[in-house]
Amino acid sequence: MRKRMVFLILILFLSLTSFPRIAAQAALEGLLFWYHSVFPVLFPFLFLSSMLIRILCPNDLPKSFLAPFMRLFRCSAYGVFVILAGFLCGFPVGARLSAELYQQKKISHEEMCRLQGFANNLSPGFILSYLSTEQMKCSGKGGWFLFQILGAAMLVGIADAGLRKTRSHAYTTDTDLSQTESLPNDKQGEPLSFAVIDDCLNGAMNSALRLCAYIMLFAVLTGIMTHILPVSNAAVLLLTAGIEVSSGIHMIAESSLPYAVKYIAVSALAAFGGWSALAQSAGIAKMDSEMLSGYIKSRVKITLLAILLSAAVLFLHK
Repeated sequence: MRKRMVFLILILFLSLTSFPRIAAQAALEGLLFWYHSVFPVLFPFLFLSSMLIRILCPNDLPKSFLAPFMRLFRCSAYGVFVILAGFLCGFPVGARLSAELYQQKKISHEEMCRLQGFANNLSPGFILSYLSTEQMKCSGKGGWFLFQILGAAMLVGIADAGLRKTRSHAYTTDTDLSQTESLPNDKQGEPLSFAVIDDCLNGAMNSALRLCAYIMLFAVLTGIMTHILPVSNAAVLLLTAGIEVSSGIHMIAESSLPYAVKYIAVSALAAFGGWSALAQSAGIAKMDSEMLSGYIKSRVKITLLAILLSAAVLFLHK
């Protein structure tokens, strides 16, 4: 594995030195994309979610609101917060929050890995605006894209919860509670202070800057590959598009592929998230090899289910 990584790094280094202008232009495009689209949207969520984790106590939330999620996904009350944030805020918020809660000993390692697998997705806003309206030019089908992409992730999460229930025949949270209606014993969250605010700002800014580096790196890789490979070939196009989700969706949408292939391909790519989002999530959540393997398996399940749902939608609207 180490030799393969060294070989890959050498190939990338040679590519950078062989195509410096293309690499610089691609890096600039990645930086501008982060600055204009990712940072303004994601940074407030990163900061506010960190604040909520520090000061929020599940007992502050209505039991009637938490209980259905806890039963459906077989998760703790803190897990409900990860699910909501992961489905609403976009990559890599779900992975980051679950790892942060595990570090604070508020969820178990098993729950963290399970949440990272399905509660770490593209945001609804990205799917509705960028994917559906701007690239695929079909704003009227935005709801279907949400169903295919986020619905697939939700179904995988429910299925995994069902398998867990079958295996264990009992539900326990980190505090060894025996019922899903029960909440952790936390009486209150951490007191709000300027020190807490500063810590959360620092953590959110650090995560945002790391995302910028990931986006620029994979933008360079995509730029070089599209320059040296025949992207007019459908297989090469789909392979290259899988590197980074935003540029990949654009490549597929602007290609000469049949509409049905485009429709299924962008849904599959959005469900998987691209290798860039995978690297971002793995890096920010500090996944080890076992966690990364499980995460990839979950993304593959979600992607395959998204393909089936997309094909079913096309068939019904044929």
